[in-house]
Amino acid sequence: MDISPGVRYLIFTVIPETITPIIAVCATIHYCVSYVLPTFGKGVVVFLDALVICISIKLYSIYNARQQAYLARQMNAIPVPIMRGPWGLPGNIDVLWGMLKAFDEDYSGQFQADLEDTWGDLYNFRVLGEDIIFTTNPAYVKQFLVTDFPNWIKGDDFIVPMKGLLGDGVFNSDGAMWKFHRSATRPFFAKERIVDFETFAKHAEGAILKIKERGGEPVDFQDIAGRFTMDSATSFLFGESVDSMAAPLSLPHRSGANCGGSTSQQLGPATTSFSSAFKTALGAYAHRLFIGKVWPLWEISGDKAKDSVRLLHEYIDPIVDRGLSRKGKLGSSAPKEVNCDIDDNATLLDHLVSVTDDKTVIRDELLNLLLAGRDTTSHAITAVIYFLATEDPSIMATLRKEILDVVGPGKVAPTFDQTKGMKYLRAVVNETLRLMPSIPGNIRHSVEASVWTNPSTGIRYYMPKHTRAAWSTLMMGRRKDLWGPDALIFDPMRWLDGRNKKYFLSNPFMFLPFHAGPRICLGQQFALNEMSFFVTRLLQNFGDISFAPDAFTPGTLPPPEWKANPFGRKAVEKAWPRSHLTMYFAGGLWLRMRETKS
Repeated sequence: MDISPGVRYLIFTVIPETITPIIAVCATIHYCVSYVLPTFGKGVVVFLDALVICISIKLYSIYNARQQAYLARQMNAIPVPIMRGPWGLPGNIDVLWGMLKAFDEDYSGQFQADLEDTWGDLYNFRVLGEDIIFTTNPAYVKQFLVTDFPNWIKGDDFIVPMKGLLGDGVFNSDGAMWKFHRSATRPFFAKERIVDFETFAKHAEGAILKIKERGGEPVDFQDIAGRFTMDSATSFLFGESVDSMAAPLSLPHRSGANCGGSTSQQLGPATTSFSSAFKTALGAYAHRLFIGKVWPLWEISGDKAKDSVRLLHEYIDPIVDRGLSRKGKLGSSAPKEVNCDIDDNATLLDHLVSVTDDKTVIRDELLNLLLAGRDTTSHAITAVIYFLATEDPSIMATLRKEILDVVGPGKVAPTFDQTKGMKYLRAVVNETLRLMPSIPGNIRHSVEASVWTNPSTGIRYYMPKHTRAAWSTLMMGRRKDLWGPDALIFDPMRWLDGRNKKYFLSNPFMFLPFHAGPRICLGQQFALNEMSFFVTRLLQNFGDISFAPDAFTPGTLPPPEWKANPFGRKAVEKAWPRSHLTMYFAGGLWLRMRETKS
């Protein structure tokens, strides 16, 4: 019988580290009281137990704070300020509660944005005694990713919660295993392999046809983009597509046939199990990361993602088996060097089976890259079209004119050189990734103690060893002190006029949609090519794209009270940005897309 994550955590962590010391303290008190003052009642003994425990916790907290202050002085630094929750509860329990509530009910990143208004761009959550450093300062993020890269690893705080989904893949490993996966996949993203748009063209045509079949009635474009990237990614990685575009599209809420944003009732069995399981697993694992080390306590009754991960494995394992079988039939049983040449027609699966026979290693890497190739690019494409449909209409008109001037209308697909040469298209993509990056934040774990220096004030902050630290790409992209007074406005021209040099080029680490340093996204150019190609094909075919609020399921649009919120973009958002590991829109993105008449 499998033991749930929560029960395992209680048995192997909570009891040895917490319950056992408490029992020892209580037993000592009982012995001393019964021996010295045997006439004391049980109520007094219980009170003394509780008092001693509370005093012990407080003394440990004081000791920990003083130890950090001492170690900080040794490095000529000061500890990072510890934030306090609004109710002042011990262990910042009110902060943890607020985080969990915001995760389920608020605008993505709003909770941290509100805290930054009070505590600045560097502070310590310290929830339940655990230090969690949070920042939106590009200078500190640069230390994570480049300057002090060896000292900031994924660590067990990330790897353990994500193990069930990502295994030991490139996004969930450190050291030698990470280097192996990085080396194994790098050749597959060489320029000559990612400029071939044939795969994009095939699946884009299927998406465009599906939209046209609606005849201008609402479509969930988030669903369309997810299918397009899923089919493209599985073709590119596995050599065979899940063919999700073949299933009927979901229907708008007002039709009464389907709840907006859900396609599970209409997809075929294989597509349903794979796509739905992938989404469910991402949500469950993101919740773990959000909670922190005590995440198993939320899964006492069982692993919430177990069934979803099992379905993913049931789909991918036969594909891996077929890849290994092809390798055996070709008589190439001996693994090649990791950096060997790749055949022009080989898929990533073909390449992986050529360098290892380990089925688990291959499956882990395929799932890792599927996360990157499907969900991140899907959101980016969805967000581009969201902004085009809801912001200043002149933006879409300008972009469409550029596309028609460079590529032409109708069925003429763009080439790599054409998409690369469209500057306004790239500006629209960059502006989308600035305001709504696919991955809103990330986290690292320190190996040794270090110091972060504020570039403006010169203040040196002490970073303890074995400490979690996180940053928000989403919030960095919206800071007015970094991007100027119009930072919250969607304006692609900022990438083409003087603001680009004034703000971005003088501080490039404030814009990191694809990460930076040794862990920079290998598929960056692949994703940009895919986004540019699909957006181009869409605007070649659809000249009228409008938001369709009537098609959303009730409760999935932004609450009315957001309109009165003076902070951030809450007041102007038409759809509800949410996030798990990647960002998405609650309830989908329902649009009316009318084709262009020649």
